[in-house]
Amino acid sequence: MRNYLLIACIFFGKMLFAQTDTLVSGNNFSFSDVDEKPIKRYCTQKVLNQTPNRFISIGYEYQGAHDFKASPSPFGETQRYDNARGLRLGFFTPIVSKNNLIINLAANYWRTNYDGANYSFPYPLYQSLNNNGLNSAGLSATVFKPLNEKKFFLFQVIADANWQNQSGGSISSNAITYSGSFVYGWKPTENLMWGIGAARTFRLGRPIVIPVLLYNQTFNEQWGIESVFPAKVAVRRNINKKSMLFAGYELEGNQYALNNGNLPTTFLQRGEIKTKFTYERSLFGFWWLSIQSGLRVNGRFNVVDRYNGAKANEIVTTTLGNAFFFNVSLNLVSL
Repeated sequence: MRNYLLIACIFFGKMLFAQTDTLVSGNNFSFSDVDEKPIKRYCTQKVLNQTPNRFISIGYEYQGAHDFKASPSPFGETQRYDNARGLRLGFFTPIVSKNNLIINLAANYWRTNYDGANYSFPYPLYQSLNNNGLNSAGLSATVFKPLNEKKFFLFQVIADANWQNQSGGSISSNAITYSGSFVYGWKPTENLMWGIGAARTFRLGRPIVIPVLLYNQTFNEQWGIESVFPAKVAVRRNINKKSMLFAGYELEGNQYALNNGNLPTTFLQRGEIKTKFTYERSLFGFWWLSIQSGLRVNGRFNVVDRYNGAKANEIVTTTLGNAFFFNVSLNLVSL
């Protein structure tokens, strides 16, 4: 019986191998007949070890005491604010997230309160800052469009409502400013991406169109740089997987509509240059703490008599003293 089983196994084994040889070597099959389309690959929007993307940001900023001097003024004396402070909120969400297209939407709200003396005439602007502060709420869309593994486009459009509504009425269209930027870039490696473009910005309080240089590079596991020059530049030190240290500067500002309900609307053009150190650390899960500290230098703090006014339209100019500041925020991030 065992002999019959052995003969049967040998027989069927020869038949199986014979069929396999026929399929592989015969005219019915060839690996070259398989039609496989090449997979197109695209570059990503970040370099290795870069700052995590934020989804939610809840922060507070405080600027210390600083002098100011207004012109024109019948007395010309130097005055003082004890501080400027306020809440900063940000919300960010991707609405399209594909290999070949990423679109992110963002919303933010900033409030700035001023604390100083009782500035009556001839300082109506500075008294109203005490009473009403400044508000800024914005929406933005950022589009990252990779063309292939090495090249990409980056677009951003921003609309901000900036106001100091002394009369308590509604926000008018005069309070809205529009900004945007465009960059054409290259990403030769996962550690380097750079690009050139242009931007229309209010970061120093007045609308200007400027060239832009995007440059993000990770040099090694510890060091890197993240910049969109001239808006902001930061040298990055990756301490470990859960903590980072930055040193650099950033330009901030916008144009605010001043409406007292009686006189025609005027506009405060506010711009700041902030040199700062930033420490970011993971607290638990995807929640990170960010602490900033540095020096706020005045770029512009002048009032103009028309929307998007130029220097010839200035009716009040202000020289602000420098102020030390700190900013602390809690952020929900995506690594």
